[in-house]
Parts: sequence; C-alpha cells; structure tokens
Amino acid sequence: MKDVSDARLLNRNGVWYYRRSVPKHLVAAMGKSVIVHSLHTTEKKKAKKLREIEDVTWSAKFASLEAGTTQPALQSPKASLGEQELLELVRDYVAKNSSQFEERQTAIPASSAERKNAVESIERDISSLRDPDDLRADEWIGAIGSKLLAEAGQEPKSVSSTTNTRFAEVVRRGLLELSRRKLAHYQDDFGESFFDKAFDPARSKPLRFEELADQYQTLQLDEAEANGMSAKWQDKVRAQVALVRALIGDDTPVSAIDYDCCLRARSLLARTPSNRTKHYPGLPLEAAIKKGADEGKPLMAPVTQATYLDTLRNILRLAELKRLLPHNPAETLRPLKRDAERAEDKRAPLTPDQIKTFFASSFYKSCAPNAPVPYAKSDREWRYWLPLLSLFTGARPNEICQMLPGDVKCSGKGTWYLDLIVSSDDEDEGIEQPAKTLKTPTSRRKIPLHSELVALGFVEFAKGKQKTKAKRLLNDLKKDKYGNWASYSLKRFRDTFLKEAITLGPKQTFYSFRHSFRDALRRSHAGPDALKALGGWSQGTVTSDNYGDKSDPDLHVEAMGKVSYPGLDLSYLRPTNEITE
Repeated sequence: MKDVSDARLLNRNGVWYYRRSVPKHLVAAMGKSVIVHSLHTTEKKKAKKLREIEDVTWSAKFASLEAGTTQPALQSPKASLGEQELLELVRDYVAKNSSQFEERQTAIPASSAERKNAVESIERDISSLRDPDDLRADEWIGAIGSKLLAEAGQEPKSVSSTTNTRFAEVVRRGLLELSRRKLAHYQDDFGESFFDKAFDPARSKPLRFEELADQYQTLQLDEAEANGMSAKWQDKVRAQVALVRALIGDDTPVSAIDYDCCLRARSLLARTPSNRTKHYPGLPLEAAIKKGADEGKPLMAPVTQATYLDTLRNILRLAELKRLLPHNPAETLRPLKRDAERAEDKRAPLTPDQIKTFFASSFYKSCAPNAPVPYAKSDREWRYWLPLLSLFTGARPNEICQMLPGDVKCSGKGTWYLDLIVSSDDEDEGIEQPAKTLKTPTSRRKIPLHSELVALGFVEFAKGKQKTKAKRLLNDLKKDKYGNWASYSLKRFRDTFLKEAITLGPKQTFYSFRHSFRDALRRSHAGPDALKALGGWSQGTVTSDNYGDKSDPDLHVEAMGKVSYPGLDLSYLRPTNEITE
C-alpha cells in the first residue's frame, strides 16, 4: 500500500515538488485549497527528507489556524489595508520564506545536480515574473496575494481593483526578490543581502500606532507631573489614549493612517456606548459596541466624542511634527452627530423658589450656628457653609472645600475676600497631589465676600479658624484618591440633603448653585472682567485684557454687591450677636 506521505511528493520535469491538500475548514483562512511548491531537488531520497520538514511545518500551521477558528468571532470585518500595510505583508512573507529556505539548505545541502536544476528552475521563474504577459506568473502572484490577504483577515474579493493592481505589483516584486535570493545562494553569490530596496532586512520597521500613542501619553503625563495636575486628570489622559488606540488599532502603521482611517475611527466612536469600561470591563471595543447595541445602552455624548477626537488629533499632530505623516488627517474631524445642546443648557440653575425652600429646610436650619436644636456632628461646618459659599461666590465645590483658613483675607481698603490660589502646606509635602488644585488657569482669582456672607458671620468663623491654626477652613473633609476634597460632601448633598429639601428638576445638581450665581451676575449686567474675576468664566480675550490686575477684589465689590436672589431672606440664619465688618 502506498505511503500517504509519498502522495505529497510530485515530480515535474525531474524536479520534486511538495504538494498537500488544505483541510476543507481551513481553506478560507489559507486562501487556497492546495499547497504546491518546489523542493529544488531531483533526488527522491533527499525530497523525502525535505518533505518530512514540510510536513511538520504545515501541520503546525494548520493546528495554529484551527486553534484560532475555535475563538468566538464577535468582530466586524476589518478595515481595508493601506498601501503601507500591504507592503508590510509582502515584506514579512519574503523574510519568512527566505529564512525557511536558508534553514532547509543548511539542514540538507543541495548536491551539484540539484543546484544546477534549481538554478534553471529559478531563472525560469524570474523570467516569468518579469514578463507582464506571462499567465503562469499572474496565477502565481494571485495565489500568493490571496493567501496573504486571507492571513491578514481580509476578504480578497473585497479589495478594490485599483488596490488589487498595486498589491499585485508589490507581490510580484516580493516573489522576484525571493527568487533572486535563492538564485544567489545556489550560485554562491553572497555579495548582497537583498536586491530590491523595499525588502532591505536592515530597514527600520514602520512605527506602529501603539508606539506613537505611548509617546504622546508619556509627554502628556510628564507635563502633568511638572505642573502638578491631578491624578484624576492623568487617569483621563490614559483612558482617552486607550480608547483612541482601540479605534485605530495598535498594529496600524502610522504611515498608513489617512483620512479614511480617521473616518472609520469616528464611525466606531459614534457607536460606542457611554461608560463602556464600566459596563463591559475587559471586553474588546467592537464586542462592547455590539453588546451595547443589543442591550440598548445609551451612546457616548457628542461632547465626549469630541474629547476623544481631540486626543486622536493631538496624537497625529505629534506624528506630523516627527515627519511621520505629511499632514494631520484628523485636523478637521468632528463628531459624527452634532451636539444640539448649548453648553449653558447642560446644567440648570436652581429657581428662586428652590433656593428659598432649601435654605428654609429644617435640616439646613439645624446646621446654623444659632439653631435652637443644633446639628451636633463635627461635619456641621461644611453642611452649613458650602451651599452659602457656592451661592454667593460662584466658586466650585472643590475650590471651597480645599480652602485653608488663611485664604480668607482682607485687602488694604478693607475688602474681605477669598484668595483662591494654588498653594501647599507642610502636611502634604511628598505626595503626588498638590495640597490644592484648580480646574483651569482662569480659576485663580480673588473673590470679594458678599455682604450676606459677612452678615452671616463667615469672617468671624474664618478668624476663629485662623486663631486656632486649623489645618482646613471646613472640618471633617477628606480628599479622595484624586485629591478632590469635595467628593464626599457632593455625594451626601446629591444622595440625601438636596433631595430631602427640594424637588430637583432635570440637569439640576449641587453645581446648580454656581449656575444660579451666574444668572445673578447676568441680572446685575456684570461686565466681562467681573465674570472672569468672580466666577472664572472666560469671555474671550483681546490684547487689552492682558494689562492691569483684574483679580484685585476691590475692583469687583460693586459687582458682587448687585448679586441678589428674589425672595430670599436669610436674616433668620444670622448670629444673634451679629457683627458687621
């Protein structure tokens, strides 16, 4: 009975070939149903030895493909490859086959007769590849091209005719390079390690997107550390870079990223569910998109999509600066869906009736210093002062909660004010976070105290803290892992205090106090300088804005004095021994 393995040997014109059928379930992955290639020998004994090597090699290849086919396929079809990626496919093919050829020849050197036959066969191959009208060469090029595309997860039939023509030319050059290397080996010509510059083994590998994104992230984090940015901000940078990498693909050569690639990334982003990593931790992006669609999860908001597209744009700007790209293909990219909601409408202020009701609520009144039945816990201070300071200064919760006693100051003209600046204290030295952080550069400001705060005894309260050398202005607050001192207090107001006192409408949160302050400034017709100095809202700049000290609290006492809330009377909260400064 004939040995099955002998059936894998085929003799053509005296030269032995290796022939093996591809398992039916792997034909699609291989891009062909039969493997046939020359063993470059006329001796059957040697052909059998070479066949054994081929058997082991291909059996391992089939086993690897089978292992891959057992994995669940949740991914969408891969995006079409760019010219650089196609070239890399052929480069890898040439390098791999050239290495395998050298290993076989080292294991079983060719005899003189085999060398002669191999040279003749290779010369015919070279001649065929150089002839544009040779049909045999076209079939050879087509088979190799289909195989490479299939291995890369591409459907050969889906490649456009223009791309296919260019790819065929690259494959032809690759086969020609491989043939010339083999010919040089048989002719003992070792003067050149390559013949086509495109296949130079010593060439630098193209930079992958993962490497570029890592470079960008390192630059951002280095800058953040140098400028004392919060750990939360740094984590946001990491999260944004991670998603952008998933959108583009870590292995994508930077040189292959074009406008079409960016459009595909934008399309994926538009289908990405909100809080993806929270809902689907560890799930690949495209699988999360499919699962989110099946479960009806809300999609990422356009304004959030814009931040990720900004990150993509900045990463590719780095590539442009490094001259890895001739221009930035994401320069004009914007979210697929426009944000129909204006920035000022994203969070609503509290109505005058809500403000009045909140400050008259039984729980809030119990936190007042002169309450008949006072709230006894040590955290009374922030429960009482945080809403008042938010309503009458417009400061952000963390700006208030992180204040030191010495941040309440008096100007030379007698104006009491809050000095919201970045500072540090001895207790916080040596930790990652600065003792105090601010959201934006415009947040560095000096806010004159509203007369209502003075009347309620805030100045006396701050003086008492300064006298006792308290560490913080408001007691019983601890910063979270990101250095935010307001996290716990905001949670308590969100989950309990606000809901028990008033009925909140859509888009209303504790931050609505700040928005109410902004509306109060509008009612008083405050100018741009006052808006920036008091609330940290930038109104755009002109050259003259850079001159003078706009943060001088004495300049904005009049504007602050006009801040009022219709129907709000807080006299019942004032200390019985009221002292007016």
